[in-house]
Amino acid sequence: MRRVILTIAGTIAGLVALLSFKSHLPTIPSASVSTTGGSSSTGGSSSTAGAGSTGGTSAPSSSPATVPGEFPMGSLAGTLTAGETAVTGQVANTVYGPVQIQLVMRNGKIVKVAVLRQPMNTINDIRIGDFAFPKLIGETLTAQTAKVDAVSGASYTSAGYIQSLQSALDNRA
Repeated sequence: MRRVILTIAGTIAGLVALLSFKSHLPTIPSASVSTTGGSSSTGGSSSTAGAGSTGGTSAPSSSPATVPGEFPMGSLAGTLTAGETAVTGQVANTVYGPVQIQLVMRNGKIVKVAVLRQPMNTINDIRIGDFAFPKLIGETLTAQTAKVDAVSGASYTSAGYIQSLQSALDNRA
C-alpha cells in the first residue's frame, strides 16, 4: 500500500512540475531603424536617394534597417554614386518566408548586393540568413550571374535568393 501511495504522489508531483514548466519563446532581435537616411554600412558619404537610381524598381515600403550580421538590410538606392543603378528583384516566397534582393550595377557589372527581405520568423531563420547571405553575396559578386551554388543547410533560403537575383538580372536596363 505504501508503494502505491508513493507512486501516485510521485506521478502527481511530476505532472505538476511538467505542467508548470514555461518554455522560452524565441525572441527576435528588433532591427534598429535609421531615420537620418543613408546606410551606415558604407564607408563613404551618402548621396541623395534619387541620384542615379533610374532604371531600377522601387524598394519595399518598409524603412531600411540594419540587422546584426554581415550584410546590410535595406535599400542601397541611397548609397549610389554616379554611373550606378539599383535594380530590385521580385520577392521570392520560400517555405520559411520571403526573400528579396537588390543589386547595384555599374557598367553592366554587379558591384553591391543587399538583402531587402529575408525570413525572420525565428532565431533559426535569422542565424541561417546570417550564415548564408554573405556566402551567396560573395558568390554573386564573383560569378556576376545567378548561377551560384546553394549554401548547404540553407537550401530554401538559397533558392529564394537565386530566384530574386535572377529576376533582378532580368529587370536590369
